[in-house]
Order: sequence, then C-alpha cells, then structure tokens
Amino acid sequence: MRNTLLLWVGAILLAGCGGADNAADSAADGGSPEASAEREETVFDPMVGTMDRAQSVEDLGMSRKDEMDAALEQAD
Repeated sequence: MRNTLLLWVGAILLAGCGGADNAADSAADGGSPEASAEREETVFDPMVGTMDRAQSVEDLGMSRKDEMDAALEQAD
C-alpha cells in the first residue's frame, strides 16, 4: 500500500513538472518573451495593481520627507 502511494505521488510530481511553455523556452528558441505573445490577465492582476499603487504612494511620501528634511537643514 505504501509503495503504491509513493508511486502515485511520484507520478503526479513528474506530470506537474513537464510540458510548460514558458518564457525560458521561447527565449531558448531565439524569440524574446515580450515578442512571443501579450501577457494574459490572471487572477492576481488586481493585487499586483494594488501593490504598484502602494509603491507609488510610498515613493511620493519619501520624496516629501526628503523635501522636509532639506527644509529643516536650511532652517538650522
């Protein structure tokens, strides 16, 4: 019973590893990943967009902090 279970787990792992057409395969064929096809929308796109907006807000806050630090240095 244990050997059968290990055989099934191994078969599932091997099946999950093969047959993917990814950017490395297209780059190895001479094409660039950008030229192969447009990026498909995934379920994680809203989360990625939220993270990008958060990064831009953080950058804005840091630039404002730098301006305030420079103003404080001039005031001294």
